Amino acid sequence: MKTRVSALALALLTSIPAQAAMLAVETGVMDWGSKAENHFGDGKSENEFITLKGATGNAFGDVYGHVKLEDFTDSEMIGSEINLVGQINIGDSDWNWYGQVFNKQKPVWSETNTTLGLSHDKTWDNGLYTQVALAGHIVTSDYAHFRKANGEPFDANGFNGGYLWLCATQDLELAGHHFSLGWWQEHFFGRGDDYLMVSGDGEDHGFNGQLTLRYHIGAGLSASLQYRYAENNLGKKGYHDGLFYALQYNF
Repeated sequence: MKTRVSALALALLTSIPAQAAMLAVETGVMDWGSKAENHFGDGKSENEFITLKGATGNAFGDVYGHVKLEDFTDSEMIGSEINLVGQINIGDSDWNWYGQVFNKQKPVWSETNTTLGLSHDKTWDNGLYTQVALAGHIVTSDYAHFRKANGEPFDANGFNGGYLWLCATQDLELAGHHFSLGWWQEHFFGRGDDYLMVSGDGEDHGFNGQLTLRYHIGAGLSASLQYRYAENNLGKKGYHDGLFYALQYNF
């Protein structure tokens, strides 16, 4: 039986007791590297964001969700994310039924990714939390401004291969200060050719992830440094990365 809420995307990077809930707001800057900026221009440069996120869980399962706005001061670039992830515990084991719905919106395109499968998560004796999920991937997208050479639209909807999620997080105490170190990575494989064309990912297998160091200042306030990276994912073939700087307040 679980003793705390799953990190579930681990943007939270905090331990949460069973039958508890949390709500937080985070804001900061995404400072993308040269490979991203050369490819996307202002779309991935120095971009502000604000995120409202929360989680709750008990002996039966847990839920994580967030709503995020990017480039909210620029009406031509503004984007949004809505993410909902849930696990239903399978008996008293560390195995779960797993599901996620992730929606991304930009002014000229939108995409919703739904994943359904199984997960395993566990808090080990040393406090390390790990989670693995394997699921099928269904995409619903609107890339109407993209057309094939003959003028026909791309078919970028429906079953889109498999999905693998990996993550780990650990709380740390250094010189009397409280830190959290977290890492997650998600892999997509077996994706459709039309989807790879319109998304810009280019290759069948792609992944993206994040490494986060969070310093818990106190009174619900924390600061984080996040290394964000992707390979054949997030709209670009090949590798690109960036550093994100953020402050978070837990209510």
